[in-house]
Amino acid sequence: MVAAVLGAGLLTACGQTSPTTTPPPAEAAPAASSAPAQQEHRLEVEVTGTATLTSLAFTLDAEVSEETAVTLPWRKSVVVPYGAGRHEWTLTLQHTGGDMAATATVNGKLVTRTGGGGSAGSNNTAKLSGSFTD
Repeated sequence: MVAAVLGAGLLTACGQTSPTTTPPPAEAAPAASSAPAQQEHRLEVEVTGTATLTSLAFTLDAEVSEETAVTLPWRKSVVVPYGAGRHEWTLTLQHTGGDMAATATVNGKLVTRTGGGGSAGSNNTAKLSGSFTD
């Protein structure tokens, strides 16, 4: 910095000035949008393992879908429009024999997981639930 000040002083002392340049006018930046960058949420639920699922109930915002004799792996992907507020979901699994693991992601981020196992002939229940808000 001292060298720059000395150099500028020498140029001025010699009667020469450094050329000045005017920067080009800045382009107007696009206006910030008040709309969210993401226009939808994606809820993905996956169940893997060796257990036999005798029934499965998936509920999203009070809408229930049920399946019986489900073969693993099982996956459900739901798109929820942005701006609808809070969303609650539940996955209830009835299983017997073997192991199982269930995970849920919202917009690609893990939000919850569960797992379980049971011996042949046993009746077991696993539940996975969560919520998200815009």
